[in-house]
Amino acid sequence: MNKKILITMGDPNGVGPEICFSALSQNLDNQAILVIVGEFSLLKLAAQNKKQKLAMIQISSLEEAVLFNEVYVWNGGFAFESELKVGQVCKAAGLASISWVKAAVLAIQDHKADAMVTAPICKESIEQSIPGFQGHTEYIGEMCGDPEPVLTLIHGNWVVSHVSTHVSLREACNRVQIPRIKKTTKLLYSLLKDLNPNKEPKIGMAGLNPHAGENGMFGDEEIKIIGPAVQELISEGIDVSMPIPADVVFPQLKAQTFDGVVAMFHDQGHVVTKTIAFDLGSKRKLNGVNITLGVDVLRTSVDHGTGFDIAWKGIADHHSLLDAIDVAIKVNK
Repeated sequence: MNKKILITMGDPNGVGPEICFSALSQNLDNQAILVIVGEFSLLKLAAQNKKQKLAMIQISSLEEAVLFNEVYVWNGGFAFESELKVGQVCKAAGLASISWVKAAVLAIQDHKADAMVTAPICKESIEQSIPGFQGHTEYIGEMCGDPEPVLTLIHGNWVVSHVSTHVSLREACNRVQIPRIKKTTKLLYSLLKDLNPNKEPKIGMAGLNPHAGENGMFGDEEIKIIGPAVQELISEGIDVSMPIPADVVFPQLKAQTFDGVVAMFHDQGHVVTKTIAFDLGSKRKLNGVNITLGVDVLRTSVDHGTGFDIAWKGIADHHSLLDAIDVAIKVNK
């Protein structure tokens, strides 16, 4: 299916406008109709900053986006007319970034587009307009009727889903419960089947505690919660391991013993994934994709933040955004 994909610009004070411009300057083989949701003037500024040209068409409605060889820009009904405060937390920029996200979600729910790809936002900036804001994943989940969707990271054959995401470590431990483990594993299973329909996925289950509890010596969640959840999943036909220490299951994922891993909390999955996917040396190349599972909107994202320290310096890397566009094209919904 030829998709119409919306790419939300992210925080204007961060790297979002730059990476949107840079990514869409590449030859994307016309695999989808691509629409940047954001401020047209910011893309023009990014073009000047990069000293490059890109033909862009400003549209007032998504119905105008019909060609595969064009780059469209739509502000979703929200024009950002404030002064840029590069690299700074800013209420106006936060409001713009989340307004573009909201417009994209509503457009997909209204069947005017097929998927969305998000550039990075600043949670602190948005929190000034939306108290308690946690992030893209939770916000989109609430719009779709599920406040606890599943955050999954993809980097090539590396796929990791998380039982909890943007909560404290103390709260993350409390959220390791059988229903949530089963939900996360089933959504990961479905994604893996979508990515590789001809293969029956084999999933590794990370333990919560050091050494997966060492038979109860360092915690009993593996015995009382994670293990029973695995047994139920196996009885339902899913090939998933009993809890394995995190420092073992991820090397096994790298060795392709497993097709995907269920991580128990945010940093357990993120640290190792970004260590593999990010090159922060002199070449500064960022790869990896964040995908939201369990909602009625197909959303992928870059796997990095706003980069306030390098914003508008012309050095932000766009490869993670290219990866996210590629996954949005490939995954069915």
